[in-house]
Amino acid sequence: MLMPNNPHNTTTSSAAAINAFDGDYVQAPPRRSPEPPPLAAPHPLGAAVTPPPPRHRAWLATDSVQGTLSFMVSMLVHLTVLVALGLLLSPTKEEPHRIALAASVRDSSELDLLQPLLSAPTDDQPDALPDLETPQVAQSVDAPDIPAPFARAAIPAAPRPPSRLGGNVPMTTLLMTTSAPVGGGFEGRSQEARARLAASGGGTPQSEAAVEAALAWLAAHQRLDGSWRLLHQSGSCDCRNQGHRETTTGATGLSLLAFLGAGYTHQGGPYETVVAKGLQYLTGKMADTPHGGDLQEGTNFGMYTHGIATIALCEAYAMTGDQQLAPYAEKCVQFICNAQHARGGWRYNPGQPGDTTVSGWQVMALKSGRLAQIDVPDHVIDRATRYLNSVSTSQGAFYGYQTPKKEAGPTAVALLLRMYLGWSRDDERLERGAMYLAATGPSKTDVYFNYYATQVLHHLQGNAWPPWNAKLRDHLVEKQAQRGHERGSWFFPDSHGTIGGRLYTTAMCCMILEVYYRHMPLYGDDAVIDDF
Repeated sequence: MLMPNNPHNTTTSSAAAINAFDGDYVQAPPRRSPEPPPLAAPHPLGAAVTPPPPRHRAWLATDSVQGTLSFMVSMLVHLTVLVALGLLLSPTKEEPHRIALAASVRDSSELDLLQPLLSAPTDDQPDALPDLETPQVAQSVDAPDIPAPFARAAIPAAPRPPSRLGGNVPMTTLLMTTSAPVGGGFEGRSQEARARLAASGGGTPQSEAAVEAALAWLAAHQRLDGSWRLLHQSGSCDCRNQGHRETTTGATGLSLLAFLGAGYTHQGGPYETVVAKGLQYLTGKMADTPHGGDLQEGTNFGMYTHGIATIALCEAYAMTGDQQLAPYAEKCVQFICNAQHARGGWRYNPGQPGDTTVSGWQVMALKSGRLAQIDVPDHVIDRATRYLNSVSTSQGAFYGYQTPKKEAGPTAVALLLRMYLGWSRDDERLERGAMYLAATGPSKTDVYFNYYATQVLHHLQGNAWPPWNAKLRDHLVEKQAQRGHERGSWFFPDSHGTIGGRLYTTAMCCMILEVYYRHMPLYGDDAVIDDF
């Protein structure tokens, strides 16, 4: 999405940016060939040509007549050549001639995998879109029937011209050639880098085996339509601890993040089909609105689900450069920008005054968008920074949920955002906040706190990281289910785990164990230091 830097124009559609590429092909002006003079009718086939009478031969032999005849023959030859060239170069009405200014064509067979994302018909497409003020209910039959303030009925996305990302762009090239910051990028997810970073960063063969077992459990609980559900039981599944709320886009996005974090995409790895079906489901559920692409699904905690699903789309796009994902990722980023409250945060529904946890998912989605070369207006980032200031205490070392306080979970979220927003590693406020996190945990049950605090301490690589890592890593390996249909999953009974259930807990624990390679370091020799 190419959004303007004008802070007062946040509703510009990403489609405008994409449609700017319509100029890649310029129709050449028609060329007209001069009309040749009429030619004398040819002799009938087989008719004899009578030579001129003898009295004319003297006249034909004169220099002036010979020169005139030579000129006429030469002119006829040149006119014939010009007519032939005109017929070859002039456009026809059926197929205008086009001069390609810039084009990169991939083998057409490579574009078929996600073709349903762009062309799948919908059976319930309305004849006309409802008014924006008309609330729309959840699209999923399993989701609660709660109006979504920004939603319109879903419409299929039209095919787009190629995005700025080329077809088979290597991941390292993609992240190095963009002007956007690349600290915390995705280069570590290749299989070679994954093994190296896990070994050097604190992973073990047991922790890596736990990641693979978790992914196998998630793959086994994917629905036939490509989605995942917090109410994960279906068919013969007897896994305990289902969630207490339902969201298909949020659960699908969360599950996809676990696969993408291990380097498995719809274009490579043992779970290509699983990831492809999940991406198909997300893009099919996106409602195309004047505010951007909406993945809230009509739930009353819609921005949670939208932010998580947007991160998944942006990561898949950045990791593969798949052009078919571009309009979806761009529109979902645009929706986050437009849903921001004037004071800088995000909450359950668009436009509400923010809270730190929901804001965390949105800022990380915007960061993932920039890693995918999707433009994010600077004023959106400036507002997010002002929001963090508004809930901070002790000069920014600690944070509260909606007000300035010293709370462990919000502090973990906010400090990670501060790191991505440009705080240096030796910032005294960051060091004090990290010491507080290390003294508080790791928690035996609060996976949400562990998820954010682990990233903060891993990026800092201070003295607190080795003991934190060893304690949490070994705890997760030990507590992972080893038997029956639950094998490879986790469940911990805390406030978030009770709501999200076994599927939420498993995806989050899997990403915690992927921390060594899921994002490249923000600091140190291996990092590209830059702000958001």
